[in-house]
Amino acid sequence: MAKTQRKTKRQKRSKTNKQKRSIRNRREAKKYIELLNHAYKTLTSSYHDLLDKEDYILLPYLKTGFSRGWKVLNNKDIVKEIKCNSLCMTISILNSSLGQRKKLDNLNPLQKLYLFFISYLVEEGELSKKAVTIKHALRKIDLRIMSKQNDLEKYTKKGDNRNIKKCNKYIERHKEIKNKLIESDGKDVGDLGYIFKLDVCNNVDCEYLHEYQMSKNKKFSESYSKFCLNITELFKGVVWLNMYRIFGKILNPFKVSINNNNVLNLNLNIRKSINSVGIILVPNEIMYKSDLFYGKNTLERARKKAVQREDYWIYNGIDNHNNVLIKRGVYLLDDKHYIVGLMNIDSGEDWKIPIETKAKNIYENLTNFEKGIGKLPILKDISKSTRTIGGKDKSDLSENIENSITLHWLYMHRDMIPYYIKEFVF
Repeated sequence: MAKTQRKTKRQKRSKTNKQKRSIRNRREAKKYIELLNHAYKTLTSSYHDLLDKEDYILLPYLKTGFSRGWKVLNNKDIVKEIKCNSLCMTISILNSSLGQRKKLDNLNPLQKLYLFFISYLVEEGELSKKAVTIKHALRKIDLRIMSKQNDLEKYTKKGDNRNIKKCNKYIERHKEIKNKLIESDGKDVGDLGYIFKLDVCNNVDCEYLHEYQMSKNKKFSESYSKFCLNITELFKGVVWLNMYRIFGKILNPFKVSINNNNVLNLNLNIRKSINSVGIILVPNEIMYKSDLFYGKNTLERARKKAVQREDYWIYNGIDNHNNVLIKRGVYLLDDKHYIVGLMNIDSGEDWKIPIETKAKNIYENLTNFEKGIGKLPILKDISKSTRTIGGKDKSDLSENIENSITLHWLYMHRDMIPYYIKEFVF
């Protein structure tokens, strides 16, 4: 009898510990759910919460994302190319500000949420090889048809016959595609590979990636479905709040108003920021090959020859006394991550002009930039907008770089820069 009583006491104690863990998890989850709700509302100007207290079951998934996002951010072999956004310089600045921290525990909850999205949205080799199932492919086709049918209704009311014909043709084509896939059980793909291609920005593909979790029970399915349906807006909202923290000097994210302005002014002078932020500028192919961009000394001649051996140089800093960008061999850089801008300086309006003329125009414009003459590139602001993502209109963010001299911005480690130049510059 005594043994039975001791066993019952152990069971009760075990159950109590389990309940305590559940309470702790719910409290921790509440912190992140409230942040995600606020991020969503500040981006979309909605007053309604997206997630509720029962969505605490997302906590393990979020925490796994925090750890994985931290590893991705610090991984030397991964170029931080984040999907679903047109904020390449803004995102690179944010990545750099977090990458300077020594450990994950130094980050606040809002910064950790950003890491989660890094873990999910960064371009990753193995993930890009995956393909969705026929079930998910058919859902994507159905959504495309529904979207075009909505357009058809609008054009029909306007009497826009030209667009009515286009919509009908699109709908018929996709119905044929759907029937073809069903009849062949997904085997007759032909030129329809794009339907199966994985797109993490698409909510259907997001649900495919979380099919295991969603199959556990109804609540898991509902929570992950809500998350996937709004994943790009949650991500942009988290970026918006993080940028307010950096540039708006509002440390408490809940003090960022839902009805705040649709524009966050940054006014970041890119030329002045090269030294302070640690920006690297990568020349384009014309600049690497033209003699105009090399001095007449032995070192400069050696630099040009080294490019042919895939030993590249870049601009790393600006000499403010002489007003010239500082060249440096990639492997002479410090062993760390950098904000990297791929240069795209105006070469003239006529694309047919000779390469020599383009090089001359680029050189003159680069010289003006070095001297601080004329219109200089400024990351002016980021603003709320609407964009079609995953086949649906979504609240979005866009950045405004005035007088830009770059094509793209990335955050990457020194050791990846030569590989990136070889693939995307030459």
